[in-house]
Amino acid sequence: MNDHTGDTAPTRAPAGAPAGSLAGSPAGSPVRGGALRGGALRGWDAGAALTLVALAVLALVSEDVSRVPGTAGPALGAFVGVWIGAVRPVLAARAADRGPRGSGGPGRPGHPVRPDRPGPRALVAAALVVLVAGALTAASPQLATAQAFLMPVLWALLPSVRSAIAGNVALVAAVTAGFVLALGPTAETVRTAATSEVLSLAFSIALGLWITSIAHAGAERARLLAELEDAQGELAARARDVGTSAERERLSRDLHDTVAQSLTGVVLLAQQARSALVAGDLTTAGERLDVVEEAAREALTETRALVAATASPGPAATDLGTTLQRLGARFARETGIDVDVRVELAAGAAGALAREHEVVVVRCAQEALSNVRRHSGSATARVVLRRDGDDAVLTVVDVGTGFDPALARDGFGLEGLAERLALAGGSLDLQSGAGGTTLTARLPLAAVAA
Repeated sequence: MNDHTGDTAPTRAPAGAPAGSLAGSPAGSPVRGGALRGGALRGWDAGAALTLVALAVLALVSEDVSRVPGTAGPALGAFVGVWIGAVRPVLAARAADRGPRGSGGPGRPGHPVRPDRPGPRALVAAALVVLVAGALTAASPQLATAQAFLMPVLWALLPSVRSAIAGNVALVAAVTAGFVLALGPTAETVRTAATSEVLSLAFSIALGLWITSIAHAGAERARLLAELEDAQGELAARARDVGTSAERERLSRDLHDTVAQSLTGVVLLAQQARSALVAGDLTTAGERLDVVEEAAREALTETRALVAATASPGPAATDLGTTLQRLGARFARETGIDVDVRVELAAGAAGALAREHEVVVVRCAQEALSNVRRHSGSATARVVLRRDGDDAVLTVVDVGTGFDPALARDGFGLEGLAERLALAGGSLDLQSGAGGTTLTARLPLAAVAA
C-alpha cells in the first residue's frame, strides 16, 4: 500500500481482529484508511478495552504455570501503557489527517498521501506491540490470546503489506519466545508453540491480504466515482455553455425576424412621411405616420413576446392564416407592393401546428417579404401556405431582378432562416433568376404537430 505519508491514515485492513475491534466494520475486518474515518478510533478503543478485560479474566481464573510468576499484572499494565502512549496516538493522528470522503483533499479516496515506509512513531508503536505480546505470553501462556487483537493492530500501524507481514512475523516470534520462557525450552513446548503460531500467522496474513484487496477495490471504485462526478460536472458545464450559445443564436434570429424587420419598416415609412411633408402632401404624410404607429406597436408587442418567451406568432395571437393576411396587408401599406396572400392549408391542419412552428412559418414570410422590398425591385409578391402530403409548405414569389443563390450572401436573414427551419425539422429552398425569386419553406406536419 503506497497511499499515505508519515503517520497519516492507513488504507489497508488488519487481519484477525476480534469482535468489537472496529466500529462500523465486521468483526475481524477493520479496513485500513477508510476504517479510521468517523468513529473507527472509538472502535479500536473498544477492542482494546474488551481485550484487556478478557486478559484480566484469564489471568485471574487460569492456573499460574509460568516460570516467571507474578508478572501478569505488570504485563497487563504494559499493554495499557503501550496502547495509550504509543498505539492510540498514531491511529488518532491518522484518523485526524484523513479528510472526509469525497472532500477532494489528501484523504479523498484514490489520492495517494503517504509512501510505503512507516514513520518513526509507527515503527516504535509496532515494536512495543511485539514486545507486549511476548511479555503477556511469558507472564501467562493463556494471555497469548492477546495476539488476536494485536495482529490487526500491526496491520493498521504499518503502511504496506510487506511491512505488516514482517510485523506479524515478529509478533509470532515474540509469542513463541514467550511460550518457551514461560514453559521451558523443551522440544514439546517449541513444537506446540511453533505449530500454533504458524497457523495464527497464516490466518492473519490470509485475512489481511483478503481485506486489503477489498480495500483496494473500494478505493478504486471511489476513485472512479470521483472521476465520474468530475466528468458529469464538466459535461453539465459544457451543456450549459451549449445551451447558452443556442439560446443566443435563437434570440438573434428572433430579433432579426421581428424587431429588426419592424424597425426597418418604420425607418422607410418615416422617410416617406418626411418626403410627403417636404412636398406639402399632408394627407400622404398622415397615412404614413399612421402606418408608422401601427408598425411600432407591433414591434413593441413582438418585443414583449420575446421577453416573456411566449413567441407569439402574430400581433393578435390569432390563427396562422389571419396572421399571414395581416402581415401581407401591412407590408403592402408600408411598401406599395401588391401582396397576394393565400392560405390553402386546411384549418384543422393549421390549428394542429404547435405555436413555435407557426412562428417559423410567420418568420419565413417576414424574411422573404423583407428581401422582396430591399433587393427584388418587384411590384408584386405572392405568399401561399398549402399542404403537400405530410408537409406544410410556404411559398413566397416575386417577379423582380433575382440573384444567384450560389453566391455568398451578406447578412443574417436567409442563413438564420435556414437554421430556424432545420431546427424545426424542415428545409429551405431558393430558386432565383431573371424572372424573379421563389422561396420555399417546407415543414413536416408530423414533426410540428402538438
